[in-house]
Amino acid sequence: MQAEEVGLTSPEYMKIVELMHRKPNDLELGLFGALWSEHCSYKSTKALLSRLPHDGPHVVQGPGANAGVVRLDQDIEVAFKVESHNHPSYVEPVQGAATGVGGILRDIVAMGARPVALADLLRFGIDAHSLILLDRVVKGVGQYGNAIGIPTVIGDLAFSDTYRGNPLVNVMAVGLRSPEMHISASTARPGQWLLLVGQRTGRDGIHGASLLASRDFTEGDDDLRPTVQVGDPFLGKLLMEATLKAVSEGLLAALQDLGAAGLASATAELCDASGVGAELWLDRVPLRQKGLTAYDIMLSETQERMLLVTSDENLSQVVSIFEHQEILCSVIGHITASKELAVQYRDRPVASVRPDWLIKEAPRRPLSEAQWVSLKAPVAGGTAIAPAFDPRMVREVLSDRDVRDRRPIYRRYDSTIRSATIWGPSHDSAILRVRGSDAGLAIAVFGTGRWASVDPYAGGVGAVLLVLARLAAQGAEPLGLTDGVNAGNPDLAESYDAMAALVRGVADAARAAGVPVTGGNVSLHNETDGQAIWPTVMMGGVGRQPHPYSPLPDYLTASGDLLFLINPSELNLGGSVVALHHQGMTAFPRVDLRKVPHLLKSVSDWALSGVPRAMRAVGPGGLGAVVVRMMQGQTLAYGVEMDLKERDSDLTARLFNEVPLQWVTLVDSRDKDRAMDYWGNLGVEVTQVGVVNDTGTLSFKAQGHSWPGSTLLEAWHRPFEEGAYEP
Repeated sequence: MQAEEVGLTSPEYMKIVELMHRKPNDLELGLFGALWSEHCSYKSTKALLSRLPHDGPHVVQGPGANAGVVRLDQDIEVAFKVESHNHPSYVEPVQGAATGVGGILRDIVAMGARPVALADLLRFGIDAHSLILLDRVVKGVGQYGNAIGIPTVIGDLAFSDTYRGNPLVNVMAVGLRSPEMHISASTARPGQWLLLVGQRTGRDGIHGASLLASRDFTEGDDDLRPTVQVGDPFLGKLLMEATLKAVSEGLLAALQDLGAAGLASATAELCDASGVGAELWLDRVPLRQKGLTAYDIMLSETQERMLLVTSDENLSQVVSIFEHQEILCSVIGHITASKELAVQYRDRPVASVRPDWLIKEAPRRPLSEAQWVSLKAPVAGGTAIAPAFDPRMVREVLSDRDVRDRRPIYRRYDSTIRSATIWGPSHDSAILRVRGSDAGLAIAVFGTGRWASVDPYAGGVGAVLLVLARLAAQGAEPLGLTDGVNAGNPDLAESYDAMAALVRGVADAARAAGVPVTGGNVSLHNETDGQAIWPTVMMGGVGRQPHPYSPLPDYLTASGDLLFLINPSELNLGGSVVALHHQGMTAFPRVDLRKVPHLLKSVSDWALSGVPRAMRAVGPGGLGAVVVRMMQGQTLAYGVEMDLKERDSDLTARLFNEVPLQWVTLVDSRDKDRAMDYWGNLGVEVTQVGVVNDTGTLSFKAQGHSWPGSTLLEAWHRPFEEGAYEP
């Protein structure tokens, strides 16, 4: 076997020979190929990701584990993470998306947490085939999440031709645990047993990490279809319950899920994290079919499997728990003090490598301080010159795929199973009640793409700030962030630089806000026939919600209420839907990060003050889209008369700019002075932009334009493709 067959370069092969003082055999070469792949080793991004802020007062577990963990209160912790399954979802969209959901759920379980929520962040092209992929990916996400009983409570969706050959399927999972359920992969000790539990091992997914997820697509990649795994959500449910029971009874010493690179990655990562070695007996691995080699068994990515570590005295109890659920549970090895991963098959040794070679010695792309500084340099992106306002723009923006209603997607998901969802996917943030706590859990997500197309740094900043703005609109205290970084081929300077600037934007925004990034995922090589995607970061945030049973409305509540715009932005259409339609892409505006902490705290306090009737953060589609979305809340009887000072092109820019850290809030007319005093004392600009009435229309007082609310909502509810979704 040659190095390139497992995704290794010649210099990487020479380094392996140097480490081992001999040539690796085929299995050992396969282990290095998988663990040194971009997907597993993060060799192009490790140095970048180390610059993200990871520490905070609520952080229990930062990067390096299966998921980040933050503290909700003294009795409850939150595990959460974003994961991608982009390439598999292109090759086999239903199973690719479904197994992506299953994999991220096992990451949460591997932290001893019970999954309680899912969020999907999706990007697709705009051609007919892309819409077919969308339909099938949505089927896969719903198929697994609905069957395993975990609600999909929030999501994000956008489109561009840049994703035509590389759709993005990122999924965020959130789980809850008590501090006593703390477990990780770093606590295995010599003399303990290694147990493989779950599905029988087959040939599915071999080289999924080293080839499918770590190389560009080209024409004729149908040969990759066998590398996509098949999920079994019903077994996944049983496996989750049995594993959490074993954790709750204190029977496990360490725990690791089997994901990319299968048993090879799980054992190497567990041994390296614990500073131990292991001896594996592959004859004891339950197989789905005859004829599997040691290579197949070690690198298979068969789904619904976990790797457990337990002591001799707890072994029989652990086995009993899994046998009770009729789940295969096999002792396949033991932990040693040798710091060698020794693999045996058919009574003979077939591989011997050090786990730290596979993990710590993987090649790393260096990053100098000068490079890091250069990543925030201004770009020559041009300025979006706003066109004069045209009444047709309102419907144009509302019906744009990046703005329109996501109902055709989320109606196929169960968002309320487990009865914890207070607010679900029809809102900008999800709110869940948490048993045993007075506080609730707020979840917000947003993915950039268009915002980062010209200036990746500004896009990274914007994605972080919109997630935090959505949490602040509910008065939720942010506890932590997770990021999914998606980009092209890192070996090409243009793709690497764009991805690196994106990460720098995330780092600067998170640090300015004082909110840590506790973990995440990187998916590179999203490039087909030399065409890379826009650098795209999918951000997820979790927050402590002090009033989960009475969320602040995000819709019109009473005729006569006044609409205020908090922190109105500069008149810059860069990166917006309107800019895309009328001028082409221009650079997204850069926000003054010095103002971020004060603004987020002021808005969060305002949401909890009892004065506002409703609030919503400005995002895609700008102020105009937010106001129309607020009209579709409880009743179509309410309308809004907008009273904006701007005219002509300035009116266009005011209505449709998408600069983050702007909020629309509703106030009872009798509280106008209280509102003005509140914001005036804080030194935050606020301006009245309209008044709620009972006409059911959106009208512009000065310009004389008027639209029936039903007409606007018809544009907003436009399906993504007629007939593409089940009724």
